[in-house]
This record gives sequence, C-alpha cells and structure tokens, in this order.
Amino acid sequence: MKTLLTNSKVFVKSKTFADAVGFDSSTGVIKFAGSNEQAKTIAKEYDEVVDLAGRLVIPAFTEGHCHFIEGSFVNSQLDLRDASCRKDFVDAIANYKTLGREWIFGGYFTDANITDGFRPTVEFLDEICPDVAVVISRFDIHSAFANTLAMKLSGLLDNQSNFTADEVIVQSGKLTGELKERAHNFVMEKIPPAPFAERLDVVFNQMNKLHSLGITSISDITLIPDLEIYKALLESGMFKLRVDARLRFEELKNLESIREDFAQYHPQIKFDSLKAFYDGSLSSRTSYMHDKFKHENHNGIRTEFVNCGDFEKYAFEIDKAGVQMSIHAIGDKAVTDLLDLAEELNKRNGKCDRRFRIEHAQHIQPRDFRRFAELDVIASVQPTHLYSDAKTATELLTDDSLEHNYPELLNHGAKLCLGTDFPVVGENPFETIYFAMTRKAKGFDRGFHPEYNMTLDECLNAYTFANAFATYEENTRGTLEPGMLADVAVIDGDLFEMNPDEIRNANVYATYFGGEKIEN
Repeated sequence: MKTLLTNSKVFVKSKTFADAVGFDSSTGVIKFAGSNEQAKTIAKEYDEVVDLAGRLVIPAFTEGHCHFIEGSFVNSQLDLRDASCRKDFVDAIANYKTLGREWIFGGYFTDANITDGFRPTVEFLDEICPDVAVVISRFDIHSAFANTLAMKLSGLLDNQSNFTADEVIVQSGKLTGELKERAHNFVMEKIPPAPFAERLDVVFNQMNKLHSLGITSISDITLIPDLEIYKALLESGMFKLRVDARLRFEELKNLESIREDFAQYHPQIKFDSLKAFYDGSLSSRTSYMHDKFKHENHNGIRTEFVNCGDFEKYAFEIDKAGVQMSIHAIGDKAVTDLLDLAEELNKRNGKCDRRFRIEHAQHIQPRDFRRFAELDVIASVQPTHLYSDAKTATELLTDDSLEHNYPELLNHGAKLCLGTDFPVVGENPFETIYFAMTRKAKGFDRGFHPEYNMTLDECLNAYTFANAFATYEENTRGTLEPGMLADVAVIDGDLFEMNPDEIRNANVYATYFGGEKIEN
C-alpha cells in the first residue's frame, strides 16, 4: 500500500517542515516529503491520498528508556501512585487483598504525595496483612517496604547478612521493612510470575497502548526472563515495535548466543547495548551525590556492583568488545564518575564512536555539562520525574538547581534523548513534553526553575532523531526524509499551535509502522 498524506504540517526533522509525505508499506520507507503542490503532481502514483486537514505529522516517537515487559504488568498490580495518607494505603491494600493473590505487590507510591508523614513500615503491613506477603515499591523501583511474611518467604531473613546496612534498613536493632537496591531486587525476584499466556496478553495490550501514543520504537531495559516473551511476540508476526534491548553487564558472556537466537528478527530487535546501575535514586536517598543530603550524614551510595570492582572490570571489557554501555546515574557524583570513566575509556581503548549513555543524568555539576559534549556522552533523561523530584530535591539537596537542567546540556552541544522510565511514570510522550516545556512540578505551579524550560522543537528532536542516534539508527529512522523508515505519527491537531496544557492532552490520530497503518 502506497500512502500519501497531504494538507498537513510535516515535521520532517528539527526546524524543517513540509506539507505532505508519502510512503510505501511494501518497502517500509518514506518516498516523498514536500509541498502540497508537489504532492498533487505525484498523487496518481499512490494507492490512497489522505487529506489531513492541517494535522501535524511527525516521525513516530521512540521511548528512550523503559522497562517494557515489567511495566506491562503495572496496571494489574496494587496501585498507590496517588496515595497521600495512611487511609489510602489501608483501603487500597484491603481492596487488592480481596483478589485472593498469594502476594500483594506493586504500589509505586511517591513520598512527595504523602501529606500526613505516613510510612508503610513492617509493623503497619504486619498489622493489616499478617497472612499475605506484601511488598510495596516506591515509584522509582529502587526501594520498597515489605512485611515479615514477604521477607521470610523470599529468604531475606535467612540471608540478611548478605546485604549492607544501606540496603536492609534497621532502626533500634529492628527491621523497619524498608529494603533498598539489591535487597529490594532480591525480594521482588522471588515473587511467582503470572502464567505465560496471561503475561503475553498483557504485553500485547501494552504494545497497543504505545501505538495509540504514536510510539513505534523503544529502548528497553531487558531482563533474561523477558526474552521468552519477546520470542513469542516476534513469532506471532503481530509484534509492531522496534526494540533496542539492553541487557545487564553480566550478560556479556552470553551476548553472542542471545544474538544468534534472535538473528532472524534483527534488526526489529537487537542486542547492542548492556546496562548497569551506578547508584540508586533520589527519593530513596541512594543517589550518589558530591554533597551530603540535608539533615543526613551520608551522600548516597554506589551499588555493590560498583563497590566490589565488577563494574569497572566489565566496563573496560565491554568497551573493548565494541558493545555500547548504558549506565544508570542519578546523583551528580555518579555522573562525574561516569564522565571520568568515559575519559579513561578514550585513553585506554582509544577514541571511537561508542555512544556511551548515562541514563537519567538527573543532577549535573556545572563543570560537567561541557564534558558530555567533549566526551560524546549521551544524556538519556526523563522530564516527567520532575513531578515528584522537584519537591524531593528541595527537601534533600543543598543546591536544587542541579536538578534536570536539560538546556545547559544542549547549549554545550551534547546529545539529549527523552523517555519516561516507564513504569516509574506513565509512558505518554505528551506528558513528558509538557514537563520538559513547563517544569510545573508538584508544588511549583509556575515551574521548578522555569529558566530550564525546553522548546517544542527541542523536545520533538530529542524524542525522535536523537533517540535514533543513541541506538546507531540515525541513518534509517528518526526523521521523515525520503529513504527513512516510514514510522509515522499523525497528531490530532498541530502541537506548534498549542499551549503546553493542550500538548499534555494531545491525541494521536493515526500511527504507521513501516508504512502500515496500525489499527487499535
């Protein structure tokens, strides 16, 4: 099917527009981008000509950082994202308990929403749920609160000595139920998975939701158990996403066999990058900072993977193998350390097109902004985190102006990619753009450091071309130039004529994957 979209505003690429765009689903690429007058002269070459009545056409969004498979199950879990007091926790857990599940988990609450100082301690959870295992995660998925039964069934009580005092929180000699980083992961990994068929259906539904938001590509933080889901999705022939799968550093030894196993589906899914955690999160006070947190005698933590020396060993081995690295860093000291690492990689292994990625890069010291550009380090950021991080930053940091300063990166010529970190926050790209343009975080109606607002053009470029560049695909997708993949999103209206509040509530009129219209 050859399709020509006319009478529209086509965002071909940053600061470049056209009136019409044509593509061919048999080849999956863009054939034409130009004026309405030019389109009229070639209209007979197309099977269908669609008058879009002034709607905006953009390259389909790439979700720059998500946990796709894991995130797909969030809506079937306990939901405490809007919880603001003790009663909200009691009611939500009681309602979920009626489902008769063996474990109660999920939550994704944020401390920034709590108005009565409530914390879901082990005593609280044991009181209301003594007979069901409960694990309630914070929205950042770096820490949680568990009841005694969950800690017992998971084996944490028998293995507590394997974790540090920063990971299993104890007060007055007693467990508080708060678990961070490795301890949190240890318990979560022991929760029995849902049946495979149920998991597959949930992920298909999530794919359809991404399509409804104009998303056709993702950079996914992929776990080994996710691979069987991806295999089944791809074998079905109905999977319409391009996946940049980022496995953990430790999978370097298995990378070639995994690539071979998925070779027939390349490049729709590819395994060209490995991921590691350098520090934790701001809300859990585990982000690794230059300065101590307010009213605390510590400056966060580096993960045990870093502290034991394995991170550095793997980093040089991975880089030498020519594999891209994506490294989680929230705190400014973590960011500085990783920029130092990028510099050392240049010295040891020579300069090359490694496209080293720092995921989140949430706090950056002024002296480090220029180093992103100088070292060709990509900043993969998530503006929607501002919703809760702004308030948390003012409460915990001595200098909250370090928080989410994206324009300074762009001013220095650094590559900036946008994403959500779904399911930490919702997957809606329009919500992301809204927060990047306004910084209207919780408690900051006029914007949290509004001098750092981004423009719409910057946001769209970061969500399309820059995300393609960050996965070495800038020559095949991310713009609507002829020869590029026909992954296209048609917006119901013109974002450039909308105010940020209207952009936040924008809708997608149609999504095309390789020139094929996706029917939701």
